[in-house]
Amino acid sequence: MKKYFLYLGLIMFSLLGTELTDFCLGVWVLKQPNPSITSYSFIWFFEEAPAVLLAPFIGSLVDRWSKKKMIIYGQVVAGIGTLILMLLYNSGELKPWHIMIVSGIGSIASMFVFTAFYVATTALVPKSKLVNAQGISLGLFGLINVGVPMAAPALYRLMGMDKVFLIDIVTFSVAILVFFMIQFVVVEKTEEKFNMKNDWKLVKGFLVERQGLIKLLAFFFIIHFLIGLVQVLFTPLILDFADEYAVSTIMTIVSLGMIVGALIMGGVKKFKKPIQKIMFANIFAGILIACLWTSVNTYGLAILGMSIIILFTISDVINEAFYLAIAPVKLIGRLGGFEELLVGAAGPLAFLLSGVLVDTLKNMVTAFPKTVVNYFPGTSVTLAIIIVFTVSGVLLFLISLWFSRTKSIKNLDLMYDIEMDKSSQKNNEDKIKKENQNIDKEKEVAFANTLD
Repeated sequence: MKKYFLYLGLIMFSLLGTELTDFCLGVWVLKQPNPSITSYSFIWFFEEAPAVLLAPFIGSLVDRWSKKKMIIYGQVVAGIGTLILMLLYNSGELKPWHIMIVSGIGSIASMFVFTAFYVATTALVPKSKLVNAQGISLGLFGLINVGVPMAAPALYRLMGMDKVFLIDIVTFSVAILVFFMIQFVVVEKTEEKFNMKNDWKLVKGFLVERQGLIKLLAFFFIIHFLIGLVQVLFTPLILDFADEYAVSTIMTIVSLGMIVGALIMGGVKKFKKPIQKIMFANIFAGILIACLWTSVNTYGLAILGMSIIILFTISDVINEAFYLAIAPVKLIGRLGGFEELLVGAAGPLAFLLSGVLVDTLKNMVTAFPKTVVNYFPGTSVTLAIIIVFTVSGVLLFLISLWFSRTKSIKNLDLMYDIEMDKSSQKNNEDKIKKENQNIDKEKEVAFANTLD
């Protein structure tokens, strides 16, 4: 797994610069005169929507093209976008809509990078270690999410937005240069001609043969929508009653949840019933989200937020490892692409609606009794966001509970166990075959020595 750690480290180093830029740009937008939550949420929408819409197309190309080239070219395109934003900022012409356009292009480039690496994981990590590998991957991402909120406000205040852009360009450049220099692992790819219609038939056939997967996709679409509402509104909630340093503190503590969740999954030796564990994690997450209204302060949001992230991290690690375990290598890119379109669309939809929803609710809550309005810090924005959080949490709990009792969902755990047994048997056969080859070589050497 040494190569896996090398590739992962390079991609995460590049991502560090991107996350710093995204955090500081979010603060910059919210600090503009007459800031709009809608404008802020629209940027989140454009950071995901284009990639989601093109995900099947990207997945099909990933299954057919060089994974190394896709990782390099994707980072080059994203780096050019950062350079454009830096030039606009330095000339005093940067506007939110510029960020939306560049974010959209960057999201497509990043989808190529991460999909190519996701597929390459199958050639780097044995199936029995996939959960651990995904845990380590999210653990590093968690470290970035801890470090960025700590460093970004200071960099933004002391160095300025232009220097943050420069850091982003440097991290991209280093990662690209090293990827050019190293020898990339050979990943199995399909030789079929590019045909989106045939690709859809293959993916559809794979899903239909395993009907529980269709329900699982429906489950994750609903869950990602509800999580998306919470995710995009968390920073505006804090900034409504505190400053960017409070955001830094809370987001740092919250991000620790990703590291804790990743460490838990990275240390797992044997894993059973992955889908039921996903359901249970989301059930508990729903309860915690519904209870966020009880602690609308720096410490309460930090602790509850960290607990929620632990559960979501566990859920994500299991889900990604599950698909890598059950899907044929040649189909992983296309399956992931169509899954991203069907499920990933929920996130941008939540981002698109969240700002409008809060801007509408904040006018309505002024009619609430003063005892309710004054219970929460900040303005009517805080109360509006808390209403969205509470409803989302209750729905997350109920939906996860219902899906956990569905027979076809439970059958997916049996499918996973069968695939893992096949993988274990194949590994044993390969091991025996290798040992027999070594014995044959030893016999040949011994015979040759006898002749001498």
